[in-house]
Amino acid sequence: MRLRNKIILSVLTLLTILLLTNCELVIYGIKQGKGQLEMVRNAVPISDLLNDPEYPDSLKSKLKIIQEVRQFAINNLKLKDSPNYQAVYDLKGRATAYVVQGCEKYRVKKYVWKFPIVGKLPYKGYFNEDEAKAEAKKLEDKGYDARIVNPSGWSTMGWFKDPVLSSMLNRDESFLADLIIHELTHSTVFVKDDSDLNENIADYVGENGAKYYLAHKYGDTSSVLQNYKDIIEDNEKLATYFLVQAHKLDSFYCTQQFLALPDSIKDIQKQEFIQNIIYGIDSLNFKVLSISKLKNARLKKINNTFFTSYMTYYNRKDSLRLQCKEDFNGDFLKQLEFLKEKYGK
Repeated sequence: MRLRNKIILSVLTLLTILLLTNCELVIYGIKQGKGQLEMVRNAVPISDLLNDPEYPDSLKSKLKIIQEVRQFAINNLKLKDSPNYQAVYDLKGRATAYVVQGCEKYRVKKYVWKFPIVGKLPYKGYFNEDEAKAEAKKLEDKGYDARIVNPSGWSTMGWFKDPVLSSMLNRDESFLADLIIHELTHSTVFVKDDSDLNENIADYVGENGAKYYLAHKYGDTSSVLQNYKDIIEDNEKLATYFLVQAHKLDSFYCTQQFLALPDSIKDIQKQEFIQNIIYGIDSLNFKVLSISKLKNARLKKINNTFFTSYMTYYNRKDSLRLQCKEDFNGDFLKQLEFLKEKYGK
């Protein structure tokens, strides 16, 4: 009995120490869990909305597409069947979430947070904007660059029953399919402590899965498939440009001339370098993307975190494409089976 009591006391002491030393993380986890459960509890089943005579027909058509894409992903891509995306949560005009990203001020090197189970992540999500702003300010006070972004989708990597968010219904069919397959991939494969690989795989599978879906539904030579391919090609060209420029920017930060400067001058030269990167977009030729709209929508007041986002989502997609070509003779479905076997949850 004495030995058992000592063991119990030791375990309780250890748990107490862990709780006290990770108090902030525990509180964060509770708030996030509460926010996600609120979504799950208040999500309305798609079947109910489809049978609701007052629900707009335009949105019903999007819900039917989601059902179709989800079933295609499970049946044809063999992604994990789960309760995800079978209900809709109405954001009522609010943002999906507020995701904080951080980066070193004079290096293109992302700030990472450490979480139990999932490991290291280069972002921290909030359902409350003020809390996100407080986290971003905390980073800035420590000398980091920070920014807050609103994601188009949201996945709990299979830990909760993810609903369709009303904001997703603003997408056209091609990118709605891309998003649903992307998020279902997160529930199918997961690599701990490698957020870059997780996001690159999900993006890669989302894009290729959407192509398969569109080809299956409309045909290989359809205009809807070709338009989607053109936009994806434009996005890849833009991503390649930013990844190259990110490496140049990071090299610039490491020069002896820059390191010798006072911070006030470093800040000026940093912004000049970033502004020249933005000007350089004018030299790119796109099939669909509008450079002026791009600058107005996404390229205002950017800092180093902007470039680390491209590293998170794009820096390993080339290797995935090369792997498909060399190891699987261009067969994406065979490659997907390999990825599921290697990284499956």
